[in-house]
Amino acid sequence: MKNSVEKYLLENGPSLSSEISEHLVKQHGISAVAARQRVSREGKKAIRLDLSFPRRARFLYLRDQSGKGIFWNRLESALLNTNSAYGYALQALEERGGIMPRNHFEIACGSPIRQQKHLSSSIILKRLQDTNLIKEIEVKGIGLCIYKGIHFNHVESLIPNMKARLLAEDMILRAFSDWLRKMGFVAYNQVRIRSDIKNPNISTTAWDLAGPSYLSPLVTFKSDGKPNPGFIACDILLTDEVSLIGIKPFLLKLNSLRSLKKVGKQLCFFVANTFHQEAFNKLKSEGISPTTVSTLFGNDVRSSLLELIRLLSDTALQVVAPEKIDKIFSSLGKIEGSAGQLRGAFFEYIVAEAMRAESHQIMLNRLCQTVIGPKEADVICVTNHSIKFIECKGYNPNKRVTLDEVNYWLNEQIPVFRTFSLTHPDWKNTDLIFEFWTTGTYELDALKRLEEASKNTTKYIINFKDNVQVHKTINNTKNSALIKTFSDHFYSHPMEVISISRK
Repeated sequence: MKNSVEKYLLENGPSLSSEISEHLVKQHGISAVAARQRVSREGKKAIRLDLSFPRRARFLYLRDQSGKGIFWNRLESALLNTNSAYGYALQALEERGGIMPRNHFEIACGSPIRQQKHLSSSIILKRLQDTNLIKEIEVKGIGLCIYKGIHFNHVESLIPNMKARLLAEDMILRAFSDWLRKMGFVAYNQVRIRSDIKNPNISTTAWDLAGPSYLSPLVTFKSDGKPNPGFIACDILLTDEVSLIGIKPFLLKLNSLRSLKKVGKQLCFFVANTFHQEAFNKLKSEGISPTTVSTLFGNDVRSSLLELIRLLSDTALQVVAPEKIDKIFSSLGKIEGSAGQLRGAFFEYIVAEAMRAESHQIMLNRLCQTVIGPKEADVICVTNHSIKFIECKGYNPNKRVTLDEVNYWLNEQIPVFRTFSLTHPDWKNTDLIFEFWTTGTYELDALKRLEEASKNTTKYIINFKDNVQVHKTINNTKNSALIKTFSDHFYSHPMEVISISRK
């Protein structure tokens, strides 16, 4: 016969020990002390999650409930109901599709980098990883990422949406940073946006964008009369809609910052596509500017960003019409620095379209899982007699592929792709071709390394193309729309960049 604790967990799902104790008090009329003792005694078959809760409560669950939907729903509810920093961190991850770059965690989780009487973001991340609630994965083009453990069996499906969101957010952060500088909101050369190296900080907190400001309402003066600047702080989340729960970690982080008396005043922004009305009202009531992309840069940019995210998030999409790429470039290419990012995002679709006529199957962004590890192939072209893997580098025309990039392709990627092909039932007896395409050029040592590899390799074929050779391949397709899009935006794109201005 199951004891009262097991019975409660079966009927109600994973629960806090304090919740079970309260139930026993009401159900059996025993004292609170006796109820806690019974939970401790009869709950030995239940698993205790190694996370701290108020009043020494523990989260209990049965073995067959571990990792299932009810486990996650009940855990997140318990964490948020107790205002746990772990709950806000998991919620921040959920709001971003369940996955984010690891270095963005300190920005999004709601906790400071380090601050007295607060759990630091690094400790929270370690505890969540130790309990397998958060796991890590290396993502091509992004680096080390973290994701919710519930997505372990399908994490690859989350990656395209993350990449699309990050691309859109990065373009808006750059444009907003430029706007703030030109309007005099921030010290011109001191505004920073998030990066792979170091995130912008204000005292103990990390932000997507931050910089000192000498606007008169934000400046205070020291005893010697010298100005003490305030700060501009901004976070961004370009999902469909930002909800009230979606801004809770942001507010928690801001409250930690505002509690520090020696830190200058802040003018804060939260940028989104749209806000739920409750979220919008809450931000306004806290003195924060809820800013939308359309408010900043107009509806045309917002529509193009949404289309960009939709296209790049669609895992089933294997072709993008050149006309759509042209339209997105025309709208978003005005944003400073965005043209290069768009080339990187769309070049593989250009390559796929160029190879479509000579292939009976085209695959994009295929994750090749092997015994020596996983690697993502940009474009795979399948014919009756060969399998061609194309590595795509959509660079600015003046950017050169480095020796390190070439060595990584030759030594790390090709062995995985070859192993994958040799174990594939339909590919193992076909010719293997590996090609490296760039819309830029090659460093001399990189070019020499490719030439040597091409000459000395006998088990498969190695080819490579620079911008001129890629342009020739595109022209040979006789596809007028493809030729125009490539010529306008990948090959002969002007070097000067036009900063965006709202019409």
